[in-house]
Amino acid sequence: MPHLIIEITENTRLTCSQEELLDEANAALLASGQFGEPDIKSRCITLTSYRQGTEARERAFVHARLHILDGRDLAVRQALSQAICEVIADAVRPANAEDSVQVSVEVVEMERASFTKQIVSGSH
Repeated sequence: MPHLIIEITENTRLTCSQEELLDEANAALLASGQFGEPDIKSRCITLTSYRQGTEARERAFVHARLHILDGRDLAVRQALSQAICEVIADAVRPANAEDSVQVSVEVVEMERASFTKQIVSGSH
């Protein structure tokens, strides 16, 4: 834990590769002191079918969901959300001066009591 899922509309222009974005996000999560390095899992999903608003114009957005086990206070969850939002915002660039990209992050608490994790090694 945690699991970070970043959804990116296919028209979003990044200043780096998706892999580099994940590296930066993972580094921010590790720097928070909340997670062990091997427990951080992240992925980008490129959205090919999406809508934003009702106008017939091309808009871009990025939405991230950070799934963490419950028990952390609101200040920690807010700090995690802000850290991920800053990493993503630093990596996007609008197509031109009139455009913008909406970046949003939500922290989802997973119930610790029902969460199961098993590590399968090569020698089992």
